[in-house]
Amino acid sequence: MSLGTTIDTTVRGDVEVAFAVINEDTDPIELRFRSGQTADLAVYEDDTDGDPVWRWSDGRMFTMAVDTARLDPGERLVQEFVWTDPPAGEYVAVATLEADASVTATTTFTVE
Repeated sequence: MSLGTTIDTTVRGDVEVAFAVINEDTDPIELRFRSGQTADLAVYEDDTDGDPVWRWSDGRMFTMAVDTARLDPGERLVQEFVWTDPPAGEYVAVATLEADASVTATTTFTVE
């Protein structure tokens, strides 16, 4: 199983993050999720040491049903996140696929 990732961040007052998982294999891949949550995003100040200052899944509820997604070769699964009204600072964002095949993507961004 060969999965690639991309992470794109846009800062316009709010922080918008698009996390994509791409099937880089020549065969279809089936991902299994333990709940209705497919991905998560944690934002840290400066580096990933310590607790995140914001986590997308905090305060959210997800179905407890097991789910699957099939990705054909080249197909992508995209999860978008929005952090509203973040304080100014330098941040590191870590997006994680919440499936049996766990992959992550990391990026840095600045809120002015």
